Amino acid sequence: MRPQSLKTFLALGALLSAAALQAATPPRWQKVRQHGDVPPPVWEAGVAFARTDGQPDTVYRFGGQRGAFPAEFTVKDFYALDLDTATWTRLTSPQTPSPRANPLLIPGPCAGCVSVLGGRGVFDGVDRTFSEMLTYRETSGRWARVPSESVGDPFAIRRSAGAIVEVPNANDPPQKTYYAFGGLGNTLFTPDGLRNDVALYDRETGWRIIKTFGTRPVPRAWTAGVYDPARNSILIFGGYRLTSEGGAFGPDTFENDLWSLSLDTLTWTRLHPQGPLPSPRDNPTLFFDTAHGWLVLFGGQGFDRVPNDLWYYSVAENRWTQVALPSTARVPRGRVGGTSFVRETRKAFELYIHSGARPEGGKTVLLNDLWKLTWPKH
Repeated sequence: MRPQSLKTFLALGALLSAAALQAATPPRWQKVRQHGDVPPPVWEAGVAFARTDGQPDTVYRFGGQRGAFPAEFTVKDFYALDLDTATWTRLTSPQTPSPRANPLLIPGPCAGCVSVLGGRGVFDGVDRTFSEMLTYRETSGRWARVPSESVGDPFAIRRSAGAIVEVPNANDPPQKTYYAFGGLGNTLFTPDGLRNDVALYDRETGWRIIKTFGTRPVPRAWTAGVYDPARNSILIFGGYRLTSEGGAFGPDTFENDLWSLSLDTLTWTRLHPQGPLPSPRDNPTLFFDTAHGWLVLFGGQGFDRVPNDLWYYSVAENRWTQVALPSTARVPRGRVGGTSFVRETRKAFELYIHSGARPEGGKTVLLNDLWKLTWPKH
């Protein structure tokens, strides 16, 4: 294809993609009224969404921190949210895991269970990273540490603030495989403290580091990933990294790069989207729109701002598009360290945003609001 024809093709693709969104019912944010034991404001908690046939759609949230550096402290609060009624229930147990921030949570591995793995303590010059996995059972209301022989490689889960991606088992879709990418390997901010490896979990082998091929993303934390079922790949966007000189904070410690990991070949490919890009950021919120083949992005934290913008990336067209909402639309405030989860319905994807922190007037303000983005399929 001649260069001019290629440019015309890409431009037409972008127009068709934007037209598809405009032709559909537009996305809409809605603030959700919460009931029950509404959690106090917190940031950098972990969350898992468990769906069980015939049971309420339940979201579990564990841990997090309150306050801001250097006076922050971690918590071990554990809550369940019934999405159908927006009702929170505080769950207590004498076996509750110790306080931690940025833990990774997964549904399972048993029915009616949720598991916490990894996480970190505060940044006080001592390495306070966890390398354990604990499981909560709904039926008993009790936590139990997963035995080492079932955990697998403890180094695989010695991380916090990484991306966790759920992938259906090709031969048994109700069964899930989980991938963890990147994260903090220690709380010292040393050059080897950030990770860019991939860990795999299944019920037969536990957690293990898997070998990948090609050039990997630079080590990073506070990144996010999603699964693209049409291409059997994981997409990773953005995150926090050290500066080129090894510094801990600066304009170049935030990324807006996009990577694809093929699960067929375990090969990394850096994608180079056409047109405008979202600004560099960590703590992005992502989900994958399987109806259109789009990666949807909300917010995050940049070097000098905390945006609340909304974008989508068309995999087929290799292009980002910013979503322009009406000027009168209610939109959640930008935030860092919030929790998010997605529920798919027959007509739409529902992205929920809860908690987090944001700078206001030179102070860190913690949040406990709940918002829902309805993202139509048609």
